[in-house]
Amino acid sequence: MNLNPEFQRQLQLEFSQARLIGVPLILGVIFALTYIIDDYQFASVTTRSALGLFLLMVSFWGARQAVDSVLEEQRSHTWDTQRLSALNPWTMMIGKLLGSTLVVWYGGVICLIVYAISAPNANNFMWVCSYAITSGLLVQSVSLMLSLCALRKGQINGNSIIIGLAILAAFTIGSFIMPLSEDPQNTQNAVDVTWYGLNTTVQSLSLVSVFLALFWCVVGNYRLMAQELRIRTLPWVWLSFALFLIFYIGGFIPAEKFGDYFYTVAFSICLTLSYFAVFTEHHEPMRIKRLFTYVAAENWWRSAEELPLWCVTFVLAILVAIPLSFTHPADIEELHIYPLTILLLLLRDIGIFLFFNYGKNPQRAFSLTLLSLILLYGVFPSIFTAAKLKGMVVLFFPLISDSTILSIFCMSLQSALIWYLLYKRWLESV
Repeated sequence: MNLNPEFQRQLQLEFSQARLIGVPLILGVIFALTYIIDDYQFASVTTRSALGLFLLMVSFWGARQAVDSVLEEQRSHTWDTQRLSALNPWTMMIGKLLGSTLVVWYGGVICLIVYAISAPNANNFMWVCSYAITSGLLVQSVSLMLSLCALRKGQINGNSIIIGLAILAAFTIGSFIMPLSEDPQNTQNAVDVTWYGLNTTVQSLSLVSVFLALFWCVVGNYRLMAQELRIRTLPWVWLSFALFLIFYIGGFIPAEKFGDYFYTVAFSICLTLSYFAVFTEHHEPMRIKRLFTYVAAENWWRSAEELPLWCVTFVLAILVAIPLSFTHPADIEELHIYPLTILLLLLRDIGIFLFFNYGKNPQRAFSLTLLSLILLYGVFPSIFTAAKLKGMVVLFFPLISDSTILSIFCMSLQSALIWYLLYKRWLESV
């Protein structure tokens, strides 16, 4: 039997004799205690304990294992050796995701067996297990994805945030599973929802949504691992993900308001993905130089391989902004929806981040960008509002302007200045 080499290696690292014996022993002691508390029977305390332990193990411990499967390699200076091996991205990714967390699922299966024995309602056992297992895999897959992003940005010691997100995910999943496990006819989960005219329940739609999220996380991990192994890729997966989100979230818009709000939702998704891509992707000045070189040589295939992901969703946002400009979306209180102005705001914010990223200390780019955006979006407008200088407020936050032309002019001025400074810094970096 030929096992995945990376999977086999992770098994040898994680499945020690102490864990093989210790995990069921500790769980056995805990469940023995709950058995006594339940008056020497498997009842509600044991049921809740089994599900609670499962969620904590697959979320907290599983996330930590997934994170350390990558970042620990870098700390131990063995990652470069692995990258030079003959393993393909899929083999490497699956081996690390499943191999490093298998000991967690070893304990999780014990918890699910105890839950099956003690659960008062066996009718929805498959629902609970399907949601719990899929959600656990999703948390671990997201943790691996974040660790790969942190690795590409050189932040190999910052895994506390990832673990914190895993704990938050455990409580979020638990808030759904616990009521479902206690009441199979739970009214909250039995509520009908409509998606593109199809009536379904929150319970069914949630499970399908988790499956879809897990699929895209696995695809994302594969692409990130391919980039780590220096395999050239085209940005079609990122474009497909953006189109999928637009299609999926658009299904929740009521039919009578679909024409008014679809482009607004699509525009918001493109903006969000552009911010996410620019903050998580690894940026280096030489990549842009290679991009310009390939474009000048009219080598469009290589140009697409070097194209930053935020450019893909930014172009998609421009395409969505064209029909959005003619649908006259409703304003939000005193804020006006000016698609072109919002695009220039995005361009300005991206330029600020890249300006700091191309500096001498790119690790501080995110914090410096966050501080700059707080000043531009909050502090300066508040100061000028208190001073009753509306003209200066419009300069920093033009969405409150009643003039479309004025708002575009203010943002064009800022964006041009930021990108000129960015261009000067980029020339110094290359």
